[in-house]
Amino acid sequence: MDAVPLAATVETDRDGRMTVRPAGALAGLPHLTGHLRAAATTPAIGEVRFVWLEPEAAGARREASTVAIGPSRADGRRTVHIDGAGPDTLAGLNRRELQVLTLIAAGLSNPEIAERLVVGRRTVATHVEHLLAKLGVSGRSAAAALAHELGLLTLPLPDGDLSGCAPLGPIRLEAAARGIDLPSATPPRRPVRRVRPLRIGAVLPVNADCADDARQMRRGSQLAVAGLNAAGGVRGRPVEEVAVLADITSTASMQEAMERLMGEDVDAVSFPYTYRRSPADLVAIFAAAADTGCPVLHHSTSASAAQVVRDDPGRFGNVFQLSGPQTIYGHGFLRTLDLLSGTGRWHPRSRRLLVVDNADADLLTFPEQAAEAALRSGWDLTVEAIDTMRPDWPAVVARIAAVDPAAVMLACFSGPETSAFLRLLPRPHDLLVYALYAPSIGGVCESLGAAADGVVWATVTGQYDDSRGRRFAHRFARAFGERAGHSSAGVHYDAVGLLAQAWTQSESPDRFSEVVGRLRTLTHRGVNGPYQLGSTDQTNRVYPDSAVDPSLGAAHLVFQVQHGQHRIIAPSPYATARFQPPPSG
Repeated sequence: MDAVPLAATVETDRDGRMTVRPAGALAGLPHLTGHLRAAATTPAIGEVRFVWLEPEAAGARREASTVAIGPSRADGRRTVHIDGAGPDTLAGLNRRELQVLTLIAAGLSNPEIAERLVVGRRTVATHVEHLLAKLGVSGRSAAAALAHELGLLTLPLPDGDLSGCAPLGPIRLEAAARGIDLPSATPPRRPVRRVRPLRIGAVLPVNADCADDARQMRRGSQLAVAGLNAAGGVRGRPVEEVAVLADITSTASMQEAMERLMGEDVDAVSFPYTYRRSPADLVAIFAAAADTGCPVLHHSTSASAAQVVRDDPGRFGNVFQLSGPQTIYGHGFLRTLDLLSGTGRWHPRSRRLLVVDNADADLLTFPEQAAEAALRSGWDLTVEAIDTMRPDWPAVVARIAAVDPAAVMLACFSGPETSAFLRLLPRPHDLLVYALYAPSIGGVCESLGAAADGVVWATVTGQYDDSRGRRFAHRFARAFGERAGHSSAGVHYDAVGLLAQAWTQSESPDRFSEVVGRLRTLTHRGVNGPYQLGSTDQTNRVYPDSAVDPSLGAAHLVFQVQHGQHRIIAPSPYATARFQPPPSG
């Protein structure tokens, strides 16, 4: 589909008069003006977004445009933004797939869609199969939710028949443009009754050093819930979130939060990470949910959590880990160094490495197997164990000066503490700094300016820099006025998507055992990569550490801060930039 050559801004008044900037920008969209006038003269139509597919008979070009009609202001004026829509904006869907997706969101069945489009039912089924694959969802409800969220509902409707269509914003606009009332078939076909919402209990960190990350988690899930509800919920039921706060350094606080959510009659729990990761602590934290069988999705990058599920699947088979264990970080560090030096992108000034790891064995990121691999690769390894909850950074900086390594791995997951270390590190230097997770939190490196430039960091659950990830980042920024970080916002958004897919595929979303069974068998493609949770420890696989196929595991992403921007430098095929050597001392 050809794109509109120029973006346009249209100002309308309550009488339907329009001012177009730049002048003549709508010349190629003659049928759209009627819909804009209908919106201007119908205050009951609120804000609405859609894709405009100019009818083919209107001219030689087959244009696709995104249209965002703003709210009616006190003086009756509205602002309309129109822009060209290319394949990336349209999620790779072609014209016919967009029309089929719109009719799905409007509540029509395949036979009804076939009648509207004057095609065979098998043809419609093929279109549905293709669009589900392109959107990365497995069901019609999830596709409808994504269509609302991405603004992919299209106008005008094919055949102009509005019968049986749900009164969505674009469809109400279509009716107004045609000067008709929505058909009487639109109201519910059965008496209206209140349905119980599907409730997601969200545990959020109350800790001060996690405030920015907690906000990202909450907003990621809010964005997903809003998208589902805009599409009519899941199986006709609204979705709501019940948030509770917990101290992630306190087993008792997290245990209390889980018990409170079980009392709130939630249908699933979205859990963050915890610094209390011994098997005994995790058993206590997950006990209340295990007693009820309520599904729990967490991203605690915990080898101990995987062990708890593997050792007692009868009790903890309802617990799923959305990221890999923290112990693979050390292997990723070595793999990255070998990649950079082996390709000639980095020339280490020595074979000395320093790993600053956690003294808590259940937070260990550089296990014995990684140390053995480092020695086999010819590295001279020093491991310094510290309390990363209360680090003595001057002592660490002094240790770096004494060891004089070519690279240092910093196993600290706290954003403020990682920032404190980077501020204290003397500059300029030619030390390769390799951090874990913390720079994913928005603002951690950005606040440091040049002090963060060149820092390399890794995460086992990170937002991909592909069309899906960029669309998510754009929606997040538009909804909340801030940039999404590179990890937590995406994984909590994906957690809601996973639950929605499992609920959609379940005969009874209220039956915990059935939903848990669906979570074990489904494949979900989120903004942080694919999820498959059917292994014995119900932990998502990580590419290339525990999954040899990138489509079967979330990528162990390695970023570098380059001129204030976070760029993915590994692994292939997800890298979007080349490594830049640290500045010479």
